Amino acid sequence: MIRLYLAELLKLRTLRGTWGFVIVALGLAALFTAGGIGGASEQARLEPQYQFRLVLDIAFPTGILSLLLGIVLFTNEFRHGTIARTLLAAPRRWRLVVTKLLAGATTGTALEFVAFATTLAIVVIWLGALDVPLERGDLADSAGRALVGVILAGVLGAALGGAVHSQVGALVGALVWMFVVEPLCWVLLGLLDWDGAATTSRRLRSEESSIPRTRASRSRARSG
Repeated sequence: MIRLYLAELLKLRTLRGTWGFVIVALGLAALFTAGGIGGASEQARLEPQYQFRLVLDIAFPTGILSLLLGIVLFTNEFRHGTIARTLLAAPRRWRLVVTKLLAGATTGTALEFVAFATTLAIVVIWLGALDVPLERGDLADSAGRALVGVILAGVLGAALGGAVHSQVGALVGALVWMFVVEPLCWVLLGLLDWDGAATTSRRLRSEESSIPRTRASRSRARSG
């Protein structure tokens, strides 16, 4: 399995698309970080958790890239017709699936490392020029959380690519879910009257609990 995993990494390094993902991750991290620092007031830069949020904000675009790259690394096998040769080299399919999931986690780690290194360099230089002290604990905490999220996104992308097989279908489906279906679900959930539903539920429970007491009182009145 180690040889299969190393072969996957070699395959990723030789693809031009992989380096395209890395460049985009670097650019988005620089853009988000510069916007977060340049668009904040002097007071906001001194607020607690500011640097924590600054680093954590890059997890969203990096996670999307990790998800898409995870999809690509599996669906490329079906798109280019190399899945047959890959299965000949690894007849046990569970080993191939585990290797692809590990490769997805590895690509997520690499993308997050690039994004965090870019963000950290900008934070150190820019905030240092503004005499804003660095919060190393917040930076480390947010970097750890972002890393976990991006790794999970890469694993999910590889799993989705292995399940769907169609590269276009998997990519379009993932993007539609993230940017159309999920926001729409949150909007619809926000329109629901949760307070009214909770009040109705409590009233129904109280009415159900009062039924046995009413029946007991009636039976005592009849026996009396």
